[in-house]
Amino acid sequence: MGSHSGHDHHSYGIEAGRRITIASIAINAILITLKIFGGIFGRSRALLADGIHSISDFISDFVVLVGLHFLRKESDEDHPYGHGKIESVSTLFVGTILLLAAFRIGVEAATAIYKGDISIPGRFTIIIAALSVISKETMYHLTVRVGKKAGSEAMIANAWHHRSDAISSIITLAGISLAVFNPSLRVLDSYAALLVSFFIIKVAFDILKPAINKIIDTSPSKELITEIFEIVCDVPGVIECHDLMARYYADRIRMEIHIQVDPQMTVIDSHRIVDDVVGRITEKHPEIEKVLVHVDPHRERQQ
Repeated sequence: MGSHSGHDHHSYGIEAGRRITIASIAINAILITLKIFGGIFGRSRALLADGIHSISDFISDFVVLVGLHFLRKESDEDHPYGHGKIESVSTLFVGTILLLAAFRIGVEAATAIYKGDISIPGRFTIIIAALSVISKETMYHLTVRVGKKAGSEAMIANAWHHRSDAISSIITLAGISLAVFNPSLRVLDSYAALLVSFFIIKVAFDILKPAINKIIDTSPSKELITEIFEIVCDVPGVIECHDLMARYYADRIRMEIHIQVDPQMTVIDSHRIVDDVVGRITEKHPEIEKVLVHVDPHRERQQ
């Protein structure tokens, strides 16, 4: 049997991820303060809703730091398979926070529209919304790049959290601007808040689905399984291969496969074939963290 681990390749990316997440916490703290005070004193429901969204972003940054810490941790006696699933759990937490924030924003905006509790926002709220759009879109591009380098699903999820905040700020900016420059359209500030909530719900489900799949040991795609079969069967010395099983473990894949070899082959030669099988699979697919290969003697089928 053979195994392979590509865990060490991500340490540089993980450290960069930690730094950018800390920077994101600082930026979010400033934006939250500006949006909430701007929303209250500038009488903008959309900006206040955007501020609540930023609070969920702020919390998710801390969750990502926890996830990155455990992603870097090696396996130990109590966790022989590593700590990868803790990162998937942190991703679930990010998605759940988003979902709760979206429902809160939506209900408050719909209530305001129904009751006609509408004010004209102050002009300075436009500047705050514009500042949010620029800073959050910048954070999205930086975080998604580093998240891919680190191999961190929580970081990539958090990058999309930045993007969702940027888009919600664009909606907020449009709603506030129309309400400020055309007072007869002031209800659009609350409609903007309602639209933001629907968008956040969609993003939350996009984040939650893959994380849930990885926690419940979902198999990779059939296309990947078929490709692995072809790679293994092409290895010199492998007569047949069967019983390939694979599952996600956090954002990595672990698999086991049975190969049949010449029954007269020595243990050394069969072990060399196993190393070749593992090497070819992990070279083509670095996301496959471990491969367990069972060696069986080939038996001619009875005619």
